[in-house]
Amino acid sequence: MAAMLFCNIGWMSRYEGLAGKPDKIVGGGKWVTENETGNEVCNFLACRDGYVYGHVETIHGRKDRKIRIEAVGGSGDRVDGGDVVWTATDPDEGGRKVVGWYRDATIFRERQEFADPPSRQHARDKIESYRIRALAKDVRRLDLEERTLVLGRGPGWMGHTPWWAPSDESPPEVRRFVKRTRELLDGLAGPSGKRPSGGKPGRNSHGAAGDPYLRYVEAYEVRITPRHSTLQSQFERFLTSNGATELRANVASIDLRYRDSGKGAVLAEIKPCDRANTRYAIRTAIGQLLDYRQRAKEHACLLIVLETKPNDEDRLLATSNGFGIAYPSKSKFEVVWPAQ
Repeated sequence: MAAMLFCNIGWMSRYEGLAGKPDKIVGGGKWVTENETGNEVCNFLACRDGYVYGHVETIHGRKDRKIRIEAVGGSGDRVDGGDVVWTATDPDEGGRKVVGWYRDATIFRERQEFADPPSRQHARDKIESYRIRALAKDVRRLDLEERTLVLGRGPGWMGHTPWWAPSDESPPEVRRFVKRTRELLDGLAGPSGKRPSGGKPGRNSHGAAGDPYLRYVEAYEVRITPRHSTLQSQFERFLTSNGATELRANVASIDLRYRDSGKGAVLAEIKPCDRANTRYAIRTAIGQLLDYRQRAKEHACLLIVLETKPNDEDRLLATSNGFGIAYPSKSKFEVVWPAQ
């Protein structure tokens, strides 16, 4: 059984920061309970150097414990190329659930201190150290509705220590769970651990290696990219300067919700894209926004925020189906709603 490190942290929606953000952290130990924050609050934030930095709490009492990296094939002060699976306890349903992972990560035996904060958000949240590092392109955070893979309890499973490396001698139920987790990381199964139906992709399916839609999904949908965060921040500033109210970002998987003086409640999906894949971005956003509106149980206008101006045909794909389109235009955004 290939080595895999599981790390348990507090429960959040996005893990992209706490200070000045609408997210919150629940659980994760005594420190989080008493201080309503934790060093893991930026565990899925892509930093300006292209990395994501992960924290798992290793301090117990007055002792900062070392991670025994030998359990995942390491020696010395670090191990490279490891798979790290992040788990957290669901505050509503209970149970430790897989919330995301790092592939090809570097796991350090001891705490690493930042020479300088890797992002402004790290500085705001006063995060000064980390235990694990991975390139942002190798990181995936699961949305709330995708967090369905649950760890077991009892002998052989993760105990009070918030990191755990199952071995080949683990009980059969643990080995089966690790196998399902490995399939999830490798894209062979959905978040529940079930394999997707349909078998191997055919030549004309979206699974074909050369399919431009697949390339779009791999580049923009599998993980939150720095381009996504930049576009969202720019649009938030535009909304604030133009009188939008009740602005909330990254709640219940919705990139942005706000109230417009003319349209009322608006749900916005942020879509970084290039001219060549603008249509794919719109197609993907349409399904997501319809799902969000149904679950939000409120009437809301739906807006797709693109990184580039769409051509007329692609714009009509959105507006003729009742969706608004927004895109950068010089120093502001052009917002186009369907004709009444």
